[in-house]
Amino acid sequence: SRLRSFPAQLFPGPLDRMSVTELDRALHKSVLKREAAKEQAFREEQQRRDADVQLGFGATDMCKAELRKIIDSDKRMYYRTEELNDKLYIHYKGWKEIGGLEGWTGLKAIHAECNAFDTIKGLHNCRNLRSLFLSENCIKRISGLDNCTQLWSLNLSNNFIERIEGLSKCTGLNTLTLAKNKIGFRGVEDLIELAGSSIATLDVQDNKIWDPDVLPEVFAQMEHLRVLYLKGNECGKKIPNYRKSITVYCEDLKYLDDRPVFPEDRRAAEAFNRGGLEEERVERRRIKDENNDKHDKNMKAFQAMIDAARSEKRERDAMRGEDKYTDESDPVESVEQRMKKQVDKWKEENKDDLRDDMRDYAERCVKSEREAKENAKKDSQDDEMSDSEVPPPLENEPQTTAGDEKIDNRKLVYEDIWDAAPAAKTAAEAKAVAAPARFVPPPRRAAASAADSADADAAAPSSSSSRGGVAGAESVEQQRDAALKAAAEAGKAPAWYAKFAEIAGKTAAPSSTAAAGDAEAGGTAKDFIAAKTFTGSRPGMSFKTGPEGLGYYADGAAQPLPPHPVAVEVKQAAAAERPGDGAELDEMD
Repeated sequence: SRLRSFPAQLFPGPLDRMSVTELDRALHKSVLKREAAKEQAFREEQQRRDADVQLGFGATDMCKAELRKIIDSDKRMYYRTEELNDKLYIHYKGWKEIGGLEGWTGLKAIHAECNAFDTIKGLHNCRNLRSLFLSENCIKRISGLDNCTQLWSLNLSNNFIERIEGLSKCTGLNTLTLAKNKIGFRGVEDLIELAGSSIATLDVQDNKIWDPDVLPEVFAQMEHLRVLYLKGNECGKKIPNYRKSITVYCEDLKYLDDRPVFPEDRRAAEAFNRGGLEEERVERRRIKDENNDKHDKNMKAFQAMIDAARSEKRERDAMRGEDKYTDESDPVESVEQRMKKQVDKWKEENKDDLRDDMRDYAERCVKSEREAKENAKKDSQDDEMSDSEVPPPLENEPQTTAGDEKIDNRKLVYEDIWDAAPAAKTAAEAKAVAAPARFVPPPRRAAASAADSADADAAAPSSSSSRGGVAGAESVEQQRDAALKAAAEAGKAPAWYAKFAEIAGKTAAPSSTAAAGDAEAGGTAKDFIAAKTFTGSRPGMSFKTGPEGLGYYADGAAQPLPPHPVAVEVKQAAAAERPGDGAELDEMD
């Protein structure tokens, strides 16, 4: 059944009549045929890969067909007509010979680095060639440049050149790069062709130049030499005073090896050549003095220019002060004014063409954003004002204008030292606090106002005016006493209140009697004004406790007294109840 799945041409006879040997031969034949097909495909793929590798390694030659492939590979750089191309890039191709350039007559630059060229040839039609780059090849001799009379730059570095030759027809050659070659084995003879040439930039570093006579016989004879790279050669160690000697022999040299040759360096080298180190030092001092003199001269010239400009400005201002015309009203237009008017007129006539639509659109967008932010800010402020509703003024409250300012006439009032419990609020005080529309002074404020009115009446000394000034204060004290009594009855009064009430009751009658006698005498009205609280400063008086009690005393009238007897008795009673609390008792004092 498995044999029936094979093609019929593999088994021409009936399968039932074939022997086992015939079947094995037929199967073996089909297997060999399939293996042959696979091997053929593998060989073709291997040949294709080898062809690509050989193309990269220079297996092809430089010919017109290969150059045509280069043209087709980059149509933006090359023209299909060969004569129109002025540059050609054939680097890293691995070619061994230069050829196929017969039609490239317009070439000015050829980049052929990193190939396998051993000779220079095939350039007889490239008469307009200006730059030729053949570095990193296998060139052993310079030749084939007889028709390249306009050649300006030639790069043959990293080759196997042993002698400089074949450049006699390149009369316009300016830059010659021969670094890392084998030039100089035969001494000066390998470089003698450079003498008298038009080369301005010469790079022969890292060669085999050993003869120091190359300096006077070759480099000194190159009139146009400006840049010289000579490091990496043995002659650099044999030439005495290497840098100074080359600077003296090459009169127009501007750059040597790794740094420029400045005029000061040239003067110092010439002085050293004339008289040695001493002459060089003298020349360097002379150079320094000349530089200082030049600097001073420049500074003086600059100062003279500033003075001249200032004097001209003063003269111009003086003339302008006497002139009846100004810069704006002067009928004679200057060149700047005329040009400015012309420009402004042109801008006005062509303002539609000069309008920047995108800028206008951006400005409109910015303006709209700013307006939106301002509107949002105003809305938020309105919402805050609506949230904090201000009640309307009362009927009796005077209406204030925008220019009126509220003056705070409140005065600082000191509490008594025994005022431990808060003063009880009357019904009038609670009502005043509950009404936020208008400020109503508490009873203490009323007492202070009453005391102020008493001060006005104190100009005529009378005991009645002094007692009338503290009536409001006495009412407040009475309210406090009533509050303390109520707290004592409820069992919430401070611990010291019971003792204080007992002692205060004993001393209340004598003190009141003495105060009444003083008031009737009237002799101390000018020196003392009784007051339970501080109601403001008084001219020539001080608020303190004196012989007459708490109140206002004339300056110098009262003397300090010993502690109040009530306070002494309270302290003694507290000490008896709580022995050892001396710090707390001192604090009570």
